[in-house]
Amino acid sequence: MAAVDAQPDDPAAVAGLHNELNAGVAADQDFAAALTAALAPVLAGPLPEEPPMQTIQNSVVIDGGSRVRGNTISLGPVTFNNTPAGRTAFGAICVALATLVALLVYGSIQALDGDSPGSQARGGSEPGQGQQKTGTDSNETGNDTAGIGNADRAMPLADAEAVRNVLPDATSLPSGWTESSAPTADVSSQGDGSTFEGEAEYLGRYSMETQFLVRSYPNEDTAQTAFDALTSKARKEGASSLTMAQIGDQVAAFSISTSQGDAYVTHTTRSTVVRTGTVLTSVVGNDNESRSYSSADLESLTRLLSDRARTAQTG
Repeated sequence: MAAVDAQPDDPAAVAGLHNELNAGVAADQDFAAALTAALAPVLAGPLPEEPPMQTIQNSVVIDGGSRVRGNTISLGPVTFNNTPAGRTAFGAICVALATLVALLVYGSIQALDGDSPGSQARGGSEPGQGQQKTGTDSNETGNDTAGIGNADRAMPLADAEAVRNVLPDATSLPSGWTESSAPTADVSSQGDGSTFEGEAEYLGRYSMETQFLVRSYPNEDTAQTAFDALTSKARKEGASSLTMAQIGDQVAAFSISTSQGDAYVTHTTRSTVVRTGTVLTSVVGNDNESRSYSSADLESLTRLLSDRARTAQTG
């Protein structure tokens, strides 16, 4: 059965099943006799002089001319002696016929299922045959990617005003945040392939300084190269990596401490860099004298800036 289930159209598999069934019936005389006895009342019923032909699914023809007469059993043109050996052979033929009908039904169901909607998708079809590929390719630096999908293709920002609009205003920040440097944008001076750049600065909780930076690029490849360069530079300068949720297409978070005046006084800055399509965004938070910058604030502001960059590129 396993072979037929795996390859229902394989004649060798069907023949093997047929032979196994015949051998099983022939090896069990009691079963053969019981099968014949169960079929005898049906086969012995009154039949018309010219038994009708029954056609199933336009392909299987069943002849009604089956009879039991004394010492013989007739199944269409084939006659078996009504003896244990004859009944065994008759039982084997009945089982074989039942198996053939089952296989035909099974094959029909498989054929119908293969033509049904969604069957190709279950079989792992190529894109364009029930499936669609979306999102950008993973980068080679090991960073996870979220992708922007083909329906929302990332487009380069057209001008400095578009970059400035990515920067948050006071109304999009938590209550109580105040602006210390208004959002501005201009032609980029970075020399990293970026087209425009913008920045803004706010004072958040406990008067902690938070800086927002945005750079736009002509395409995603250039933006990815710039992302790799920025993160590599941060590591070379001794920055420690921070755990950060997946945001945008590529994300990295760092913490770096520097001495201020007295060697025993240190200042710690926590920052993120995110690539969202053709735009790099960065959030830089500074500790104050008594508190560390909130990791929750760093993550939520990083996500806010990335979402604004995505909206600016997709409209």
